[in-house]
Amino acid sequence: MVDKLGVQEFMVLTSGGTPIFHFSNVDKRKLDELLSGFLSAITSFATEFGEKSIQRLSFEGSELLYEQFGTDYLFIFLVESGSSEKVLRVVLRELTNRFVFRYQSELKMDIPVLDVFMDFENDVRGVFSYYEGILVVMSSLSAFVIPEIKKNNLDNAIKTGGFLDEFHRDLGSSGNRVLSAIDGMTSIYDISRNLGLSETEISEIIEYLAIRGLLRVSKLCPLLHEKDSRFDAYLDLIGLPSKDYQLLDRAKSLCNGDRSLVDVSERLGVVPEQLYEVLEKLGDEVEWRLVEVTGLIDELEP
Repeated sequence: MVDKLGVQEFMVLTSGGTPIFHFSNVDKRKLDELLSGFLSAITSFATEFGEKSIQRLSFEGSELLYEQFGTDYLFIFLVESGSSEKVLRVVLRELTNRFVFRYQSELKMDIPVLDVFMDFENDVRGVFSYYEGILVVMSSLSAFVIPEIKKNNLDNAIKTGGFLDEFHRDLGSSGNRVLSAIDGMTSIYDISRNLGLSETEISEIIEYLAIRGLLRVSKLCPLLHEKDSRFDAYLDLIGLPSKDYQLLDRAKSLCNGDRSLVDVSERLGVVPEQLYEVLEKLGDEVEWRLVEVTGLIDELEP
């Protein structure tokens, strides 16, 4: 996962290539009128052949992500190479929808007055700040977290925003498989094992759902109760190898239900997968507590 959007510039053009809004995070702008005209021609050509989805082009060490709204306007991001396309698609659609809704009267004018669009810069900064805040939170998470769908949010997104069409277009069949596997009880690590998909693939889908405000995410925090004769007998029964028993003995005081699995593993100097596999062998003798991750806001202010 990345922890920033990587957007350098955002531009709105008419279908004829005339810029009506331009926001830049860099001193020297690349999205000039010549490039705008070129992109308008490319998009018109693609639309003629029925390609209405978002496109992406490489350009002088950067990349262009663009979307055509109807037949009249083009919305463009110039982004750093390696930026998350899936996240940027969501952000670009958000800005597109906001711009069109806010200026629906002004956009009907034969000759748009550019000054009326200037105050949209505040919206752009607010949207970028919101999504980058979520990316920072998500990039800090491991595979040992439990994603859970916010059902009401998902239902609303499906009813009002055509979410399923966008989700399938952006993420394909693997996205649908992961969405079905999210049950509020299974970690990213286990979803990966169950579906045969890489943790990176799954994390990208989780990130996509999180930035849409459709997820709550909780860290796995193991709790081991005080040792007693019954517990020792259980360990003998399952035949825990000595190296695993030693790790368990060291982990016991740290597994208090408040520390995450990753935190405990770091304190022990082992990888989380190793500790998880040992605890997994204990079955119901381990209580897994869920501590919700803060910083994932339900929705962006209009």
